[in-house]
Amino acid sequence: MITVSVEQMTNAELKSEKLGVSRVRLMRNAAESILEFLKAKFSPLDKKKIVVICGSGNNGGDGAVLACLLGREGVNTGIVVQNKFPDTDTVRECLKELKAGEFNIVKDTDVGEAFEGADIILDCVFGTGFHGELPESAVKIFKEAERSTAVKISVDIPSGVNGTTGVIAESSFKPDITLALAAVKTGLLNLPCNDFCGDIEVLDIGIAVDCFDEIDGVFTGSDIKKLFPKRPRSANKGTFGKLLNIAGCNKYIGAALLSSRAALRSGAGLVTLATVERVVPIGAAYVPECVFTELPADNEGYISEMAIEEIGSVMDSYSAISMGCGMGNRESTKKIAEFLIKNGKSPLILDADGINSISDNINVLKDKSRPVVLTPHPAEFGRLIGLTAAEVQADRLNLAVRFAKEYGVTLLLKGSDTIIASPHGKAWINTTGNNALAKAGCGDVLTGIIGALAAQGADQVAAAVLGAYLHGEAADLLVKEQTAASVLASEVADALGKVI
Repeated sequence: MITVSVEQMTNAELKSEKLGVSRVRLMRNAAESILEFLKAKFSPLDKKKIVVICGSGNNGGDGAVLACLLGREGVNTGIVVQNKFPDTDTVRECLKELKAGEFNIVKDTDVGEAFEGADIILDCVFGTGFHGELPESAVKIFKEAERSTAVKISVDIPSGVNGTTGVIAESSFKPDITLALAAVKTGLLNLPCNDFCGDIEVLDIGIAVDCFDEIDGVFTGSDIKKLFPKRPRSANKGTFGKLLNIAGCNKYIGAALLSSRAALRSGAGLVTLATVERVVPIGAAYVPECVFTELPADNEGYISEMAIEEIGSVMDSYSAISMGCGMGNRESTKKIAEFLIKNGKSPLILDADGINSISDNINVLKDKSRPVVLTPHPAEFGRLIGLTAAEVQADRLNLAVRFAKEYGVTLLLKGSDTIIASPHGKAWINTTGNNALAKAGCGDVLTGIIGALAAQGADQVAAAVLGAYLHGEAADLLVKEQTAASVLASEVADALGKVI
């Protein structure tokens, strides 16, 4: 599924026009696609009352053309006009081509009456170009619409939402469903906008995929299958890679064990947990398939910087390294992270305290010798770039893409619709997962998955994209059997086999 910025969408429309699909045709296609959606979901339409709120631009034009088509179908259709009836060249030409069906144009003074008894209200007021505050005329209409029990649908983007940033103006139209035309606009994926938009459906309006020169992507299951590392029948454990997982301390034992268990469940041929003495016997009981390397600890039971020598002596024999789960944000953690970033060739996955430890020396990433994947949650990412978690959430996609490109890393920004941004400026949005993952230990499981995939030969971006998808899909599988509140991180790790 394609996701684009407002600018990318405009460029795609221009390219489509050059290939012979006019703006008039696109408007007609949009209205016809919306009509088909309504028929499929709400038939019989001739028993429904539908009200279309139209603005004066091309988004309003989509609504006006839709009203014509609904009228031709014999649907009781009304138009509420915000400001004035849409009157662009594209709208005029498109309406000329249609033999208009019957619909009623309602004056703004009679808005309350227009919505009485409505079954469906369609918002076609402001398109992707909106920013700033809503005019009073729109606020009045949206407040009346909000009082209605009708199903509320926004066309392309909810009116009052900034299509690039996802900022929601006060009194914006709040839909149950958003019908994205051709592609999802990136602003809709930011929080809290993602929750505000209701269910998002993408409608084909006739723009060929080739017209999208620059896109971001939302992966589906069929795409994901192509990213799996191959598993030949003649393989041995060395074929499937070796992961060195540097994790844990006396205080945070579970993080080390969960990440190691998830790595083994994700197909790594061998996983070595490098950790402090206290974790080893507990780990041997919980994950007996793991190999253990005991690292020196400081007086408080955290991995000491003296471990660097031992790590350095073995790290080149591993096809991937993960570091940070349950290590504690210590000076020693910082030194180990910096050493790993600057030395070695195999992929490095940095999570949790591995990320926190470099937040005051982020430029060390520019001195990296190996591919690096960072897996922060919004607060951790905020510490890296000097913003609050709320500021990160308000512009997740753009911030992630800029960071990944500037530092040449793969960034997996956790959260609802996890974002994976590549060093080359592309991004993918993961749609699997649910709030069962909002529980301690689940992030450690994700690190183990990505580390295992990288160890098996998946490149850093593929490992992150596939890892996020599998992690979320495992949680989705579990909530079919139990409440999300009861799901444990260890169960997410153990569900990976069924998902894969």
